[in-house]
Order: sequence, then structure tokens, then C-alpha cells
Amino acid sequence: MAKRKIAFIITQLQLGGAQKSVLYSVNNLPKKEFETYLLCGKGGSLDGKVKKDIKNLFFIPSLVRQINPIKDLIAFKQIVTTLKKINPDIVHTNCPKAGILGRIAAKIFTKAKIIHTTHGFVFYEGQNPIKKYFYIFIELFAAFFADKMVFVSEKDLQTALKYKITNKKKAVLIRAGVVVKTKENLSFDKENFLKELNLKKDNKIILQVANLKPEKAPLESVKIAKIVCPKYPKAVFLYTGEGPLRKETETLVKQFKLENNFKLIGERHDIEKLLVIADVFMLTSVREGLPMALLEALFMQVPAVCYDVGGIKEVLNNSKNGFLIPPKNPQKAAKSILDIIEGNFTFSTLDLKKFDINLMVKKQVALYKSIK
Repeated sequence: MAKRKIAFIITQLQLGGAQKSVLYSVNNLPKKEFETYLLCGKGGSLDGKVKKDIKNLFFIPSLVRQINPIKDLIAFKQIVTTLKKINPDIVHTNCPKAGILGRIAAKIFTKAKIIHTTHGFVFYEGQNPIKKYFYIFIELFAAFFADKMVFVSEKDLQTALKYKITNKKKAVLIRAGVVVKTKENLSFDKENFLKELNLKKDNKIILQVANLKPEKAPLESVKIAKIVCPKYPKAVFLYTGEGPLRKETETLVKQFKLENNFKLIGERHDIEKLLVIADVFMLTSVREGLPMALLEALFMQVPAVCYDVGGIKEVLNNSKNGFLIPPKNPQKAAKSILDIIEGNFTFSTLDLKKFDINLMVKKQVALYKSIK
């Protein structure tokens, strides 16, 4: 029996949860049953690694995150040409830009069945209404070109049904997952690692794994640090990632005189080590799907303090394995962090087996096989 060809399309290969999910699927679908292909834009921090790991890799040079009519048209043509060459049975798109261009290209120019995974919507509660409903309209339009819509959280699925972006027949819940790791099975020189980061043994470390982009709201993190650090001077906030708000974040850190307590440490490939030394995991996003970094933290029993957006409440049980905070409430977030680092909180281990990434792949396989 011939292998089924699955063509994954994603905008760019930056460090992020959506990218991790897609790359894991590309590399771990059963090779006896599926031939996988990856189409993506150029310029991501994972490009070099992926060139070595993935055989059927096609870069789409004009595929970029920002709206650019000329580049978008060129990218669309490049996607069409590549899909015609591959002749896939299924096209599986991810992320907004790749999702729109990829779905339209596949629908018009191939006979493939089309699946789109939403890793969190661009629109969110509290957003400018004009922007919000413009994005909803785009989602409604793009959804027309998909045979199945996959959602990584129950929250996103219900949001899609609410705004009629999908229906129950087309919708599929396949939760995001992570490679399960615990602190016990990670061995490294912790003392030396702390020195590399210019940290001391008695520092209390608050870790945020997120890009410096508006949807991640890094300035909220600095505002939280401004409240926490005067009360607990040995607290250090480590923020991984890069993005357009780096300079603005650095400026606010200097303005609040937090240079010794708030460190922007750039994109990292050693998140597991950072989680081992972390006392608190934090997210201040205004929108999320189901953050994989949060799942990794909870598997490692690092208590989390997160703004209550997207699917976060599906894994974060308030006062059990961390604290859910109303968005844009740095005072309450700071109080929760202080409770944890001052020893006024006990972590409760919850069953997170349904967030194992191998279960995610099994469900994807079942979905592909169900589509004829």
C-alpha cells in the first residue's frame, strides 16, 4: 500500500510551541504509512537544524509573518508550485499566514484534503473591536478552504464555534503536547550553570519563556518585577526569546532600575536546564493557544503564575499547581509570585498525561486515516 503524503505548511521556524509541534509531527509520524514534507518561510532560528533533520524540506523565501501584498502573492505562487510538485494527499497548515495562503493554494490547485491547526487565535477579548472583527472575518473566510479544523485547546474550539469559524462536524480537538521530562532525569552542573547566567544559589528565579512580541506582553513582566523585587531583592526574572519589543523592554527595565533583577537572555535551546533552576514559571500573554513551555514547566513541577487567557486554565489549576491571574493585573501576579518564593505555597502534582506529545501524534494519525 502506497504511503500517504502529508505536506505541512508553517510560516517560519522560530522557537515556539507551534513550531515544536509541527517539527515533532513531521519527524515522528509512522514512516511505514506516511511520507512527510515541510514547507516554511526562511529566516527562522531553527532553519539550520531543520536542514539536517528533515529530508523533504522546501523553503518558501517570500513567506513572512508580516502582511506584505507583493511578498504574499509571490509566496502563494511558490506554495502552489511546490504543492504541485509534491502532489500530497493531505495538506496540513499551521499559523495564520501559512494557514491562509496554504489552504487557498491547496484547495484550488490540488486534490488534497486540507487540515488547519489553530495554535491560538490572533483576536482576543479586550482587543480593539475593529481589529478583532477584521481578524474574525479573515478566519471565517479561510475556514471555508479547510476540510477539518484542529484546535489545541478546548477554549479555542469553543471560541471557533461561538464565532461560527467552524462547526462540530469539521472541528477536532487535538491538544498540544510536549516531550515529557522531569527534573530527576536531567543531569548537569547546576552550580556552573548558575555562574554562566551570573546568578547566585540564593536567588529566586522567575522564568518566562516567550518571544518579545505584543501578544506576549513582555512589559507586563517588567511591571510585575517592579513590584516583586523591592519586597524580595534576591528575586531574578529571566526572560528568554527575541522580538520587536526588545528595546522597549530594555528601556523599561532601566527606567525601573531593575538591571540586576531582570535579565533578557535571548533565544535559548536549554529550556529544560532553565526550568530545573526556576522557582516560578510566568506568562503574561494577552492571547495564547495552549503554551507548550507552560506544559514543560508543570511536568517539571515548577509552579506557574499566568494570565488567564486561551487554554491556560485547562492545565493550570488555581492554587494547585500555580495561580491564574486576570489579564493585565501585575499587582495580583506579583502577590502570587511572592507567595511562592516566600514558601507560602505547596505544589500539587496533577495528571497531565493527555498532554504527552506522543498522544498528540497518535490522534493526528487517527485523523489522517479517517480522511478519505
